Amino acid sequence: MLAALLCVLLGSIDLTVVATVVPEVIGDLGVNTADVDRYIWIVSGYLIAYIVAIPLLGRLSDVIGRQQAFILCLVVFLTGSVICGSAESLSQLIAGRVLQGMGGGGMLPVAIALVGDRVQRRHYVAAIGVVSAIETIGWVLGPIYGASVVGLLGGRDEPWRWIFWINVPLLLIALVVVVRGFAGMSPPAARGRRSLDLLGALLLSISLVAFNLALASGGEFGSNRGTGLRAMGGTPNPLANHIPALLSICLVATLVLVFRERRARFPLLPVSLFKSMRFRGNVLANLLVGAVLMVVMVNIPVMVALLSAPGEVSQRSALLLAPFTISIAATSFIADSVIARMGLGRASRVAIVMIVVGCAAVFLLLREGSLVWVAPGLALAGGGIGLLLPPLGASVLETAAASDRGAAASSALMFRLLGMTVGVSALTALGVRRLQTLTGRLEPVVQSSGESTASFLNRQRLFIEEHAIPLSLQVIRETFLVAGLVAVFLTVPLLMLAGPSDFRKGVPGPESRP
Repeated sequence: MLAALLCVLLGSIDLTVVATVVPEVIGDLGVNTADVDRYIWIVSGYLIAYIVAIPLLGRLSDVIGRQQAFILCLVVFLTGSVICGSAESLSQLIAGRVLQGMGGGGMLPVAIALVGDRVQRRHYVAAIGVVSAIETIGWVLGPIYGASVVGLLGGRDEPWRWIFWINVPLLLIALVVVVRGFAGMSPPAARGRRSLDLLGALLLSISLVAFNLALASGGEFGSNRGTGLRAMGGTPNPLANHIPALLSICLVATLVLVFRERRARFPLLPVSLFKSMRFRGNVLANLLVGAVLMVVMVNIPVMVALLSAPGEVSQRSALLLAPFTISIAATSFIADSVIARMGLGRASRVAIVMIVVGCAAVFLLLREGSLVWVAPGLALAGGGIGLLLPPLGASVLETAAASDRGAAASSALMFRLLGMTVGVSALTALGVRRLQTLTGRLEPVVQSSGESTASFLNRQRLFIEEHAIPLSLQVIRETFLVAGLVAVFLTVPLLMLAGPSDFRKGVPGPESRP
């Protein structure tokens, strides 16, 4: 069991581990730094695969057994880590990240199912909470872990590769432990191949990929040639003129998925849970929290990369993210006692105010000269998010029957990840769109005929230092305002969780009452 939990931690760490090292990665792979709408898929590819794997592998473990499903997840994650560690191009790295996401995301529901098989029923909810907490700790620590590995191995060529190579011996050890430790477990009763909803998984994948491609490419839709990222020397996005088609594919796939899941005998998603208003509120809250999380996780390394020397980016990013991640962990730890004292309604209002004020502080204090002044704002926003995570985890378990609690917990995490996925794609589109406006009058950087690549890159660098850095910082500041606005909308799902009177009066929410 311990080996399974450690694997869940490793998979969730890799969810955000590249956040602080992306600048080094794209530099070593020779990727154009202005093509952010392309290399953002290093993050998005993992997230989408992680999301799809959660319901699919959880159901697969019911069909073929927990041990076999977990071994499959480990092998897929191991293969993805090897591909990432040896990648020589952006496409190879993204492919490896997708495999990592499938394996890492699949380990989560299988671990939750193992909890249901191994612990006594009266300890089931607490055990699921432990698995969910480990998953949360993983993605909170991911950016700091990635920066630490790069910092410790900074004397080597391309030290970011060791983030993935370190996984290999750990996963091989885990594989041996799982093979031996789970050998005596009997597989669940066979349910037939029909219980594995492969078509539902395919439809979900198509919908997510099409939607995120549309969002990430949408910043250029209808724009003038040579503005935005293209004015900084970036290459045209080949999907920018196909946004309506991508959105149509997403809509059709989503409608067919909903139609199928409502009629499926063994649906991929727990459709019956959506009848509960509190579950719907939990899903919406997790979506919004995930979106706010990714604004910070993605923006901070980009912000540091704009203002730091290449060799300092990962370490400085980790230091700047530390107040945010530590605050999430600290307030998550005390959230139960705070809610018991203040009530869910009042504690939720405090959390929202903390996030909004924190994001506003970053907007006001972020300046080109120094980054240190944004740390208090990041700490405040992280504290607000941490205050919300435990009640969201507890409430989703209380909305489900005992037999559905594993599916409910997995679904809540899945929708938080979906919010993170949509958040990073929307952030990319918003940033590119704003740069279109801000750079509309600038003369674009284009490599002229006969100009050497070295000369062009040097001219591009000078242009970026003079124009791109100030404009990019302005865009980043504005996205923190957007994050604060998203946090305000958290009021709606929290009303659905606590009830209007609870939210206004601050009395204990339903999960705090006897």
